[in-house]
Amino acid sequence: MRYTFISILLCAVLAASVSHGQEVVSASDVPVADENGVCQNDNTAAADGSCRSNYSLSEAVQEDTVDVVIHALLKISDFVYQFANVRRIVKENDGKQRSTSRWFGKKYTVAFDTPALIRTQDGAQEQSKDKLLKYVITPDAIKEFMELNRKWFDEPEGGGEWKFDKTVTEKTKPFLLEASVVEATQVNMKIVDYDDEFSTKGGGLVYGVVVNLTRKWITIAFRGTIGSTDRMADRDFRLDHESFFESEDDIFVSGGKPGTHMGFTTYLMDEKKGDQDGRKCLDRILSCVNEEFKSNPDVAGKDFDLYVTGHSLGGGLANLFAFKAAQLKAKDDESVKYLPKKITALTFASPTVGNDDYNKEFQYLEKKGNLRHIRIANEGDVVPTNNII
Repeated sequence: MRYTFISILLCAVLAASVSHGQEVVSASDVPVADENGVCQNDNTAAADGSCRSNYSLSEAVQEDTVDVVIHALLKISDFVYQFANVRRIVKENDGKQRSTSRWFGKKYTVAFDTPALIRTQDGAQEQSKDKLLKYVITPDAIKEFMELNRKWFDEPEGGGEWKFDKTVTEKTKPFLLEASVVEATQVNMKIVDYDDEFSTKGGGLVYGVVVNLTRKWITIAFRGTIGSTDRMADRDFRLDHESFFESEDDIFVSGGKPGTHMGFTTYLMDEKKGDQDGRKCLDRILSCVNEEFKSNPDVAGKDFDLYVTGHSLGGGLANLFAFKAAQLKAKDDESVKYLPKKITALTFASPTVGNDDYNKEFQYLEKKGNLRHIRIANEGDVVPTNNII
């Protein structure tokens, strides 16, 4: 079940920790090393070969303070849930005949006002093969759409899953989503892609690629569990030893057999339906982000950072995606040529996504300076704190 924004924020304040690979450890237990994995402190190396020293969350997020980073990515993670629901309601109902009640209600045809404000994939502009959206979605566009169409939505008191309002009741009070959107306008945020094309009420892979021009971030945010399809993926604990480690060149720590959670891995490594080149979902996302760093005039050559985030299932996907991007970066792969050297994952209630040997690979990339994971969990929450793989 998705946390409310307040409860996630509370867990962030009470139980923030930096993740050392998969293991949730205290900040003082995180390895600090230079590009070659050499300890940069007076402490001796730990038994597993890593360095141990005092390490702060602020260091993990470069120049930005931890509270700014956590708050911003938390809002984006929560937004991914809500925005997918809004778009789904529009997709399922626009142009359809509905009734104000089941038996004797008045029939009418649903007509959202200017749906292209939030569903830009239906526009006339030529579509990039790396994106679902044909042009960016701005916070102002979302705000305008919500103001024009509140009568079609029903938002539960205090937040929660939105529903279609079949009674078509006019509403003057802004929704909670609108407040988040107002905040986004203050940091000059743009959604350059948002892919929920094949999502259903049961779930499916949903992600957004967001550019924050004020903070100089690009963020990839994955949606978490919402229904039966996602829960089936959550429970597929089999190990996949091939998708992330197809060749010997993909394994940096000798003697191991790293494996990843089959359910989460399948979400990222399945072929993207409708992709012109038949690429895997992960490869398409990487191509989209790499192109932003290369060609977006607001981003290219301007030292933007890359963050990957998500809650629950989304946190697991963020962990795996960040790992793969860092793995490719460490190999100087052309597919990530324009990405920054370090990829930072910040996850909320993320499950374990790999075995001990995957953890060693993760730690290796951390010590090489290609990867950092800030993993936030509620104390006592069995999902992120138990290693069941």
